[in-house]
Amino acid sequence: MKRLALKLLLFLLVFLAYDKLFILVANRSAETEVDRRLEYLIEGQINKDLVILGSSRGSRDIVARQIEDETGLSAYNLCYPGSSVEFHDFVLQTLLEFNEHPKILVLVVDDNGAFMEGGDRILFRRDRLYPLVRYPYIWKEMAQRGYLDNELASIIVLQRLNKYNFDLRQKTATPIDTILACGSMPVSWQDRGIDWEYNSSEMAYPIEEELPEKVAAFLNMIQTCKAKGIELVIAFPPNYKKPSSAFEDRIRQLSGANVHFHHYNTENPIYMDKDYFFDTEHLMREAAAIYTDELIDFLKSFMPL
Repeated sequence: MKRLALKLLLFLLVFLAYDKLFILVANRSAETEVDRRLEYLIEGQINKDLVILGSSRGSRDIVARQIEDETGLSAYNLCYPGSSVEFHDFVLQTLLEFNEHPKILVLVVDDNGAFMEGGDRILFRRDRLYPLVRYPYIWKEMAQRGYLDNELASIIVLQRLNKYNFDLRQKTATPIDTILACGSMPVSWQDRGIDWEYNSSEMAYPIEEELPEKVAAFLNMIQTCKAKGIELVIAFPPNYKKPSSAFEDRIRQLSGANVHFHHYNTENPIYMDKDYFFDTEHLMREAAAIYTDELIDFLKSFMPL
């Protein structure tokens, strides 16, 4: 029995020593990423007057550098394509944990699906977290969300890793996900692989299909901004369809007082011209500059810029 115990102890010591080698994998996986924005947050490098949060519509339709140039406010885009409102809340909390608080937060909402089941298109972007598991803040967040076992992850490095970590090749940006220095990802061409027409019908908004966890994340962002004295702007950018007034009413209802709402100029004919859209949900760069100018004018209307 004593010999068996010694063998088990020796095995455990060898395993733990071997496991520490995976620290090198964790470190390397972070360094090979193209999108380093989340790491910049954790390192306290995003100290901006204005921050933009949202999914791909925010990343493509709003150019942070343009806001900076025309207002004098330092600005940064932290929108992640394919990300859910829970992920937006996580990014906000991470921003506030490690960086100076912004004066203004622009939250871009997805009409009509912000609070609905997104399938594989709208996710909590844990693929953005796995490359950063060398940071305790990240793996503890993942454990809290059920992606990792907290007790094992605190002891065993391998427990924190995923297939994302073992692709140690240097990543390269795709044409559609090329990130500007300001964090924005505008596109300058059109997706020609689909045939689409302007949808002029009024979309219903089925509140009963909302997911409570998504609504809770949205409300947490609202309350966080109010508690921290951050001016919150909720932005409704263009789609290649008639905007949903029912969805906007629901957002306003949930948001309460002391929140600013910016809706794109529906009288501008470019938003009904498909030549200005990448696809039915995203503007091309020229139109993104026009929409960003609209947002800038709105910001100037309530901020002493």
